[in-house]
Amino acid sequence: MQRGWMDKGVRNARRKATDSDKLGRNVRSEASEKQAAKARQTQRMIERLDVVEEPRKEWELRMEIAAAPRSGAVVATLRDAAVRRGDFSFGPASLQIDWADRVAITGANGAGKSTLLAALLGRLPLDEGYAALGPGVVVGEVDQARGLFYGSESLLEAFCAAVPDTEPAEVRTLLAKFGLRAAHVLRPATTLSPGERTRAALALLQGRGVNLLVLDEPTNHLDLTAIEQLESALDSYEGTLLLVTHDRRMLDAVRTTRRVEVAAGKVTEL
Repeated sequence: MQRGWMDKGVRNARRKATDSDKLGRNVRSEASEKQAAKARQTQRMIERLDVVEEPRKEWELRMEIAAAPRSGAVVATLRDAAVRRGDFSFGPASLQIDWADRVAITGANGAGKSTLLAALLGRLPLDEGYAALGPGVVVGEVDQARGLFYGSESLLEAFCAAVPDTEPAEVRTLLAKFGLRAAHVLRPATTLSPGERTRAALALLQGRGVNLLVLDEPTNHLDLTAIEQLESALDSYEGTLLLVTHDRRMLDAVRTTRRVEVAAGKVTEL
């Protein structure tokens, strides 16, 4: 910028040096020479500056949850559902989840929260009652996705199998955004740490569309940056959400429309 100013001053002085005022012409000529000298000095200073390379930029997590086309108006239904496993008894419970509901599910450990989720998703045979998913429901579940990364195949192979329409190069890029780089993607998936496995599961939610997102204690093994990115992604997610968490901060940060409490196998909407 300084060199530009000096060059401009020199040009202006020389342009005005054509008048017949001898004294003014001499003054402007002297000023022109001084400005030219300053411009040359500035140029020499610039040439002596060390060239500094731009620091290498690390991948920054910018999580999004890809949305599948919306499901029907009724997403999941439980009607007088009951499950008995040894000394534990769940229900009877009735609950309907509608499109775009954002449901926080709370309760103590062993109260039956995971049983409720499994019954809603049709993964758990009922001893009594009825359970069904609505038409067009595409489930995305962090806990289930973690289970995809326990095998002997590499993380890259396991992830590509879950998103067969995505090129391996795109999978690598996606995993890198979640801090899973070359040192991780070629390792057997079973060697991943719990935190790495959770990040891979979150990456999978971004890699394929869902319209019913089920998160069972999603902040376990995640650092603060990843938790904040997850909260931000949930804020912009427009599908149906079932969130189970003991994290009070996350319950306060994530927008919900309904609250369900599970206690001793009984389900109560607050």
